[in-house]
Amino acid sequence: MTLIEVVIAVLVLAAVVASTIMAMRAGFTMIQVARDNTMASQILQSEMENLRLMRWDDLVTLEEVESFSVGDDFDTTVAARYSAVRRVTEFEERNGVIEVELEIRWTGVGGAGHRRVYRTTFTKNGLNDYYYRAL
Repeated sequence: MTLIEVVIAVLVLAAVVASTIMAMRAGFTMIQVARDNTMASQILQSEMENLRLMRWDDLVTLEEVESFSVGDDFDTTVAARYSAVRRVTEFEERNGVIEVELEIRWTGVGGAGHRRVYRTTFTKNGLNDYYYRAL
């Protein structure tokens, strides 16, 4: 083998190794994004379930816009990365119906901002909307 063949072989091998490392890095980034999305969904689901356990009289006394704690039910080191807000809207035209919107924000991999929103409705003398609309 000549020196040129060895150099070409080393360059091809280096390109293969570099592309493999880049693909693994992209894969690990996607895994972290999926973990963050899952954690955000779990936090929102947990708060929705807490609201579903509340009586109507307690629901209507909630503040219109209020931050809610994320760390109560989750690991505080992980939950500290998330900030959550609850918005309650009472419909005047439909007495006894309120809409609750939960929004969570976090900074993901590379400093990108992310947001997830769940909305549902509650009624005074009826069933709650168990199916949450994710935005």
